[in-house]
This record gives sequence, C-alpha cells and structure tokens, in this order.
Amino acid sequence: MGYGWYMEEIAAIFFAMGIAAGIAAGFSPNVLVNHFLDGVKDIAAAALIVGFAGGIIELLNDGKIIDTMLHAVSGSLSDMGTIASISMMYIFQTVLNLFIPSGSGQAALTMPIMAPLSDLLGISRQSAVLAFQFGDGFTNMITPTSGVLIGVLGVAKIPYEKWFRWILPFMVIVVIVALLLLIPTVTMELNGF
Repeated sequence: MGYGWYMEEIAAIFFAMGIAAGIAAGFSPNVLVNHFLDGVKDIAAAALIVGFAGGIIELLNDGKIIDTMLHAVSGSLSDMGTIASISMMYIFQTVLNLFIPSGSGQAALTMPIMAPLSDLLGISRQSAVLAFQFGDGFTNMITPTSGVLIGVLGVAKIPYEKWFRWILPFMVIVVIVALLLLIPTVTMELNGF
C-alpha cells in the first residue's frame, strides 16, 4: 500500500517470484512452463468468477441498481441496531459462500455493496470485512460446491455425508463464536475498527 501497488504490480511480483522459485529448484524452461500451466488450470475457474462478478458490479453500478439496493437494505437494517446488522451481514456472507465458494469472487461481488452499506449503518468497514472473512472462511469446511473440499474428501475416501455429520457440531460452535467475536467490533472502541 505504501507504494500504491494494486493488482498489476502484485501479479507481476508473484509471476517473478514463481520464475525465481522455478530457477532455484533447477527446473528447465519446459518444466517451469508446464508447472505454470498446471497452476493456471487450477485458478482459471476462480478467475472467471471474479471477472463475471466484476461485470455484474459494473452493470449494477451503471444501472443505478446498487444505490436502490443499498437504500432498501440500509432502511430495514438501520432499525435493527448495529449488533443485529453486523450479524445479518455475517449470515448473508455465510449463506452466499455455499453458492460462491471462491473467496475472491465473493469479495468482488459483495464488498462493493457491503462497504457502503456499513457506512450507511454506522458500522466500520473493518467490521464488514471481518464479517466477510468469517462468512467466507469457516463454511469452506462444509461447502459442497467447493472443488477443494470435495477433491480432498475424494482422495481421503470420505463420503461427503459422513464428513458433514462429523464436522457439523464443530461448525455450529464456530458460527456462534464468530457471531460473538463480531459484537465487540460494533460495541467497543477498538484500534482499527
């Protein structure tokens, strides 16, 4: 942030680091390119989701739809108070993660709405980001649309239903703890919130 870097600069750094790591590992140029292409295959779906989400946000902005949505949602949430509002933001992100397991895709789609919504509700943007992080992160352990989870369970030969029944009590505890951890971000003066 100190240098004002964003996606292009950060992507260039990662690309250069990948090449340097391949050279340090002693890979030939052909092997290095093959590993790079394998990595591209892994993230191509997430990149498409981020691109489509960006397109949707552009349409919503240009059509003045986001403003209408923000006005409607902030009107209904403002009467609930900050604790209920941040809880609803968290629940929304948690449910959305079941349909969009890509964290970057979910962020590209929801943060342009959640950030101004938090401003309208008098909630810090940091609290909205924390609600996003909790909603996106914890449910990745049960998201049936997550290729990583289903792939790992397949390799381990664990049926999804068995995994879900085993992890569910822990997930209930995690969801409750996350809700409790969000409360101080809207009720106390915390550094950075």
